[in-house]
Amino acid sequence: MANAEFYSCFEVQSLDRMSDIWEHSDDVRCTHPGWLTLKGWGAVSGSFFNLFHAEFRLQFLLTDTDVRINGDIAMVFCTENILGQGPGPAVTSLNVFRLDPLDRHWRLIVHHASIVSASFGQ
Repeated sequence: MANAEFYSCFEVQSLDRMSDIWEHSDDVRCTHPGWLTLKGWGAVSGSFFNLFHAEFRLQFLLTDTDVRINGDIAMVFCTENILGQGPGPAVTSLNVFRLDPLDRHWRLIVHHASIVSASFGQ
């Protein structure tokens, strides 16, 4: 599925594969944990370029995954358990995909991730 491909692209730090999974439009939005929301493919792709050139690599263990499909829109809610230089924070994430009418591939249009605080949401 497209959601698994998104995290695989992140783990292997492939800009080409990441580019393939995203829709290249001004409609896309991306909020990395602690960042302001990035708008448009140019800003989003630049963020992955910077993240992939950082000194660390991330690995994701996804839990609590819930997929909802309504027509040409798919929403994936999940918890990203991030592994890097050791266990990292848990991050709650929403990924929204739109079905491309031409090639029938799901393209990511929204990624919103936020660090989970242990004191909230209990």
